[in-house]
Amino acid sequence: MELKRILANDTKSATERAMALYGRNVLVISNHTVGGQTELVVALDIDEQSLDSTVAPAHQALTGADLGASKGFSKHFAEAQNPMKEAPVSRQQVALTKPDEERDYLRSREIMDMIRDEIAGLRREIALSQKTSGWQSSLNLAAEVEDLMSSFTQAGMPTGLRTLLLDTVKDMRSEHEALSAVRDQLEEIARRPSVAVPQSGVHLIAGPSGSGKTMMVVRLAGQAAAQVGADKVAIVSYQDDRIGAWAHTQVLAAQSGVECFRADTPAALAAVVGRLSDRSLVLIDTPGSQMAQRITEIQTVFPACETHAVLAADASSATLRRVLRSSGIRWDSLMVSKLDESVQPWPLVEFLCDNFLSLSAASDGPHANALKCDLSTSALVDMAVAKLSRIPESMAIKPVSKPIPLKLKPPSPRLAIPASPRGLRGPFN
Repeated sequence: MELKRILANDTKSATERAMALYGRNVLVISNHTVGGQTELVVALDIDEQSLDSTVAPAHQALTGADLGASKGFSKHFAEAQNPMKEAPVSRQQVALTKPDEERDYLRSREIMDMIRDEIAGLRREIALSQKTSGWQSSLNLAAEVEDLMSSFTQAGMPTGLRTLLLDTVKDMRSEHEALSAVRDQLEEIARRPSVAVPQSGVHLIAGPSGSGKTMMVVRLAGQAAAQVGADKVAIVSYQDDRIGAWAHTQVLAAQSGVECFRADTPAALAAVVGRLSDRSLVLIDTPGSQMAQRITEIQTVFPACETHAVLAADASSATLRRVLRSSGIRWDSLMVSKLDESVQPWPLVEFLCDNFLSLSAASDGPHANALKCDLSTSALVDMAVAKLSRIPESMAIKPVSKPIPLKLKPPSPRLAIPASPRGLRGPFN
């Protein structure tokens, strides 16, 4: 792109001159007044063919001695535009550059797909909310139940689950009765047996970026090391090429006293795990990008390994659907992270009501030993219902701690004079 500057007496004349020189579709970047004249700055696209035709005459104008002594201008220009094109590059450097570019491209595609899924989920929520709003407004709900349904909306409860619960509590008259019915119904629908945390064998831990997979792996390793010994547990990081990721894993593993290893290919993973055949428990940590591909590679090498998903307690409905249902992966259990944060796990509760996937572990704190091994759906429902308080504690009406005296002391005579402040005169008039 090239910028051109046009001066004229006024804006109309400058615009007409720009259109006459560069066409009616010329792009105007700025319009300023300079020295009593109008200055237009327009942008032009440089055509490669016109650029070559401009460079060719300059190249032909060189003498034979100049051509033999130096490169042509077009070649110099091409090198300046793409300096890596003419530089000698080894095959090893080319092999390293192309995977990096492909990996960055795939990561950007995953981010765009994630954004599209979130927007599509919001559209579904809005459409369903519009369809059910008329039905909800036609119900003669009690005032307390109406307030409870408003708290469901403010808490981010998905529309489908909110509609299901509304059909349950529509005939109830008190908030306590409605909350009790909601809790009982959700616990009954989402009830399932829990799965024990990994204690032996090869286990694959996967999930989206930022869900806390590495911390969950370290917590599981530390919990197993306390039972069978640190020399019987190992952590393997597979193809996590994020900046500082391997160093971070080493630090966390050292804090828990467990050895960690690294593998960048399926063959390297098979060799590393083969050398760890004397370990009771091997935990494989995977990156958040290209999750399905990495899981397929690991399952090809170790078909008998158990696969566990890690998701944050506040994961959205679109994230839950994309990771647990649309990925086509057979999960052995679900591990929930970030239970210690002030979140509303209603999308997770809705997903558990619609899909049968056992819970195995959860993280309940920022520390490496904050592992909760007995997470149940009833505990998750209780946590969600407990966060439905609509009145902040600071705004609650507190009882007066100081008793009011039965007999007031006689006021001072000067409090009754007209010149005294209004705030002091009020109680004694």
